[in-house]
Amino acid sequence: MARNNHSIGNASEFYMIDQLAQHGYITGKTDDSQTLIDVIATDPETLKSINIQAKTRNVVGEGWIMSAKNERAFEGLWNVLLQLNGTDALPNFYLFHSSLICPCLHDDHHTWLALPKRNGKPRKDSHIWQFWPSEDQLEKARDRWDLTFSDSTGA
Repeated sequence: MARNNHSIGNASEFYMIDQLAQHGYITGKTDDSQTLIDVIATDPETLKSINIQAKTRNVVGEGWIMSAKNERAFEGLWNVLLQLNGTDALPNFYLFHSSLICPCLHDDHHTWLALPKRNGKPRKDSHIWQFWPSEDQLEKARDRWDLTFSDSTGA
């Protein structure tokens, strides 16, 4: 059966909900593709809530596809980047506060725009942006569910 991006995105959100539930958080999935928010999670002890956007990739070495709307940081917004590892293994989860992704996304996109195309003509702006964290950034963000309800952004 062929997989499409919508079904992969839904599966990723449910993987994420499972991880949050295992860490004791209350979760709710939002309507698909309506906002930056895919999941809302609440700490049952403090009633603090956070908003989470899931981004998924299938291939190691590629960036995570985002858009211009991801260039804006929000205090309560976290991005969970999922690296799928086939059908028989859980994905890898990398947690980044939106304030850490936004400057990188902005800089990378504008650097890409400044590069000429192969034919020497300037590039046209695209609605598809990519986030390319370093291996060090990924390792520091891996499975850091503890950061989401702390006062730290993981910087």
